[in-house]
Amino acid sequence: MKEKFPIRIINTPAAGRFKMTTSIGRLEKNSRNVGQELAFLEKDYFLLIKTVKDAATSTYQNRRVDPRIYWLIGDGILRFLERVDDLGFYLVNQNDTLARDTNIAKSTIGRIISFRRRFPKLSMVNAAIPWTEYANNKVPAPK
Repeated sequence: MKEKFPIRIINTPAAGRFKMTTSIGRLEKNSRNVGQELAFLEKDYFLLIKTVKDAATSTYQNRRVDPRIYWLIGDGILRFLERVDDLGFYLVNQNDTLARDTNIAKSTIGRIISFRRRFPKLSMVNAAIPWTEYANNKVPAPK
């Protein structure tokens, strides 16, 4: 099994950007590519956070939240985490970090990710069913 290295994301609001850090062990083994990989992940994370915030803002403007918006948010998060994993890293305190940077509660981040994992295809989500039903696991996952 390939060793995974932790990354932490530092939010620098004054600069309007995110900074990735990793362990010294990773730097010692492959210093040439680590800087490029972290720079890529910084940009990728910035785009993820912007997309999630934009989508979340659209849900707050409507009285009734379309659960498909949360599916798309969860899909974006899971795909980002897959890219992090593909590069040989893992995100430390992922739900805390995502909650901090998106202004979405940590528990809601967890529900969104869980919901997206239970419903692997957007077509499986019924827009007529309220988000709270999905969030509280009251809608059975398709088989």
